[in-house]
Amino acid sequence: MKYNDYYWDELPMEAKAAATNLGYTQELWDSNQESSCCKEEWDELNKVQQDAATLLGYNQKMWDNMTMYRLNLRFSVLCFLLGSIFYFKLSFLDLVWMKYVRDHVPESLADEEDDEIWSRWAAEHNAADMLEVRDDYYEQYGLFHMLGVTAFAVMGFSEVCRECSRANLILLAAGLAGMAGAFSSTDQIAAYWSCASVHFFLMSCYNLDSKLFKAGCILECMLSYFLLAGYTGLWIAYADMIASLLWLYCALQEVSAVCEFRSSFGKNGSSTHLEIFIEMMYS
Repeated sequence: MKYNDYYWDELPMEAKAAATNLGYTQELWDSNQESSCCKEEWDELNKVQQDAATLLGYNQKMWDNMTMYRLNLRFSVLCFLLGSIFYFKLSFLDLVWMKYVRDHVPESLADEEDDEIWSRWAAEHNAADMLEVRDDYYEQYGLFHMLGVTAFAVMGFSEVCRECSRANLILLAAGLAGMAGAFSSTDQIAAYWSCASVHFFLMSCYNLDSKLFKAGCILECMLSYFLLAGYTGLWIAYADMIASLLWLYCALQEVSAVCEFRSSFGKNGSSTHLEIFIEMMYS
């Protein structure tokens, strides 16, 4: 909940007192174990314990459904992590494709979307392999784009099920707008939906403490304006990759807080977010 990613010694005095009233000790808290009070229903807690639970961020519904609530929260974080990974892969694909196109085709053809024009150019220059590379790029892009928007849409739905707040409803709208963009008939329409999606993401995080996530959202919003205006270039691909990295870093922070990686992360740990991420990917 509100203080889940805090060690006992890092808790404010009022939070530490509330945790004590709920039966927590430093050993239980730092090892992420439940106290005896956690096995009781909300109505079985006395007034002092209910006030303590409220201070720590619980309400009756969340307390009585604590196990399901935590599973739901972890599922949302998993979707956030997967979506961030897929979007980072998209930004990487874009960068590699743009570099390849810049080195192998005329500048006038680089931004052309018409398949017939590409086919005529390939036939005139005996460059059938270029069409294969292009088809492979679009196939991979379509796959990871669909996976990414689906992960974020499912995350939004999961968050609304967990807590039907204004921020979570906006988060769901962001995911749905992203899916609408993935199914759009033209790149221009997809760009409009993508612009709406990243703005919804920015609106959903207005009360979050993560400055990096907000920075990533702001950067994506700015890039969406340039794309709508028809700007292209390697600098857009690099900027998009930076924004994706910010989101991925924030997702790893959420994993560390929610999925009980506190012993590995933070000031008392020796492993970095990148090391844990590599371990997760290859385990």
